[in-house]
Amino acid sequence: MAMYRTGPTIPADIITYRYNHKLVYVRPADNYEQALDFAQKEFPDELENIPRDRITFVIVANMSGERKPVRISESAWPAAVARLLRAEVIDIVVRPDPNDIKEKEAPPMYLEVPQLDGSGKEKDSLRHSRSAPSSRTHSRSRSPTPSTHSQKSTKLFGFI
Repeated sequence: MAMYRTGPTIPADIITYRYNHKLVYVRPADNYEQALDFAQKEFPDELENIPRDRITFVIVANMSGERKPVRISESAWPAAVARLLRAEVIDIVVRPDPNDIKEKEAPPMYLEVPQLDGSGKEKDSLRHSRSAPSSRTHSRSRSPTPSTHSQKSTKLFGFI
């Protein structure tokens, strides 16, 4: 958990980087780019080939009595690191590759639109309602089907 100083700021001489449960002490980097250099140097097998824009730094801070992860932005790096205690842990988190197809969700599956014959009835007779017909269904006036509605629109706007 990130423990910020309340007294005079004395820069920590070491902090801890953690990646995949591995820990290493490092000198606090002066800036974000140097922090990325240290991370890739200390975890070469894991981070050497990861694009730098996907590597992020996260601390766990106490906010309103709850521990929450907080990412350190490039602009906040000097101020955030200056407030950390000696040997404080900064987690290294790799963002997912936006180009990786495995990471993307498959598009949603949609039901097929039934094919209608000329009379507006479905060609496929396998689609039947499983519920019992309701008496309310018969008392309602029938609204136009999408095909008759679009035919009227087509005639009205002249898109034949």
